[in-house]
Amino acid sequence: MKARSKTWVVGVVIGVAVLVVALVISAPGSSKTHLDPASTDPGGTKALVDLVNESGGQVTITSATPGPSSAVALLLVDTTSEAMTSDLEQWVRRGGVLVVPDPRSSFVPRGRPAPTVFGLGAATLPRGDCRIGALAGVEHVAPGDGSVLFEVPDGASGCIDRGSGAFVVDQPLDQGHIVSVGGAAALTNELLGTEDNAVLAVSLLAPRPGTSVSVLWGMTAGGSRRTLASLVSTGVRLGLWELVIAFIVYALWRGRRLGKPVAEVQPVQIGGSELVGAVGNLLQQSHDPDRAARLLRADLRRQLTERLGLGPGATPDVLAEVTVARTGVARDRVARAVTDLPVRSEAELLALAHDIDTIRTEVLHGIHS
Repeated sequence: MKARSKTWVVGVVIGVAVLVVALVISAPGSSKTHLDPASTDPGGTKALVDLVNESGGQVTITSATPGPSSAVALLLVDTTSEAMTSDLEQWVRRGGVLVVPDPRSSFVPRGRPAPTVFGLGAATLPRGDCRIGALAGVEHVAPGDGSVLFEVPDGASGCIDRGSGAFVVDQPLDQGHIVSVGGAAALTNELLGTEDNAVLAVSLLAPRPGTSVSVLWGMTAGGSRRTLASLVSTGVRLGLWELVIAFIVYALWRGRRLGKPVAEVQPVQIGGSELVGAVGNLLQQSHDPDRAARLLRADLRRQLTERLGLGPGATPDVLAEVTVARTGVARDRVARAVTDLPVRSEAELLALAHDIDTIRTEVLHGIHS
């Protein structure tokens, strides 16, 4: 019963572990398709790319710093290296517009969490006091979970304002602009069609037909190339985790112990009385005490030779010397047991059998008589 209870406990623990791994791997923040411009998942941004293209923009997905031909760059997730961050800043100073919907980026101002509805989800944000002319058509925005409202620095303009901060902030930088957006959730496939999110996206990324837009994606903190691990899809990762967990379950199942260790039953040693009985049967069959004695001695010599590590050609004298040295049996008794001397009566045969049993016990089992 205890073993069965332990098995159930192990099963429950493994089941919880599988659930936790599945939730962690499939969580939006850890999914490789989250905000991916090529993903049609709810958290992807392929609809955004298609919308900008259909609105007259020319979208290019790249992991490198935009060139002079690009007018707008969208940095969905700021995983740029220090060198690329510096290059992007220089690109903006030369006249580029960098749109950053990542509240954790170093390009955006300080922010605070956007208001929620009873703490269950982000509330719809109104236009408010909007000082960004490009967003004239935006009235309400559904920011999505995890969004923030930025403080509007001096010299910057804000829009989608609730009084405590702005969801969109436009900061001039020399000849260009950095446009901070309080969260990329509003640009995902799931929320792009909600409220005026689509109008916001087109107004920021493709305000004029023919605008060249670079969507920055696939960078890593150490450079602009994606690692081999980042190319593995979530489904493959989940499948590998399932194989690992299945192996652990199998190993636990095969290695389980159903009870306490059971001592192995040792073979029963033949007692002296049984040897006497065997000798009697042998004598009864042959009716020749001397022949029976030779058979018993030959069997003893074979066992002594094997046990004492002697060669098959060892003489009875050598066997006697080695046996006496290893046991406490008298030499003459051992010599009679291993040397083929005549045995003429049943009494002599029984005495020989007793001597053989004693020697066998001494040598084979280490029990002194």
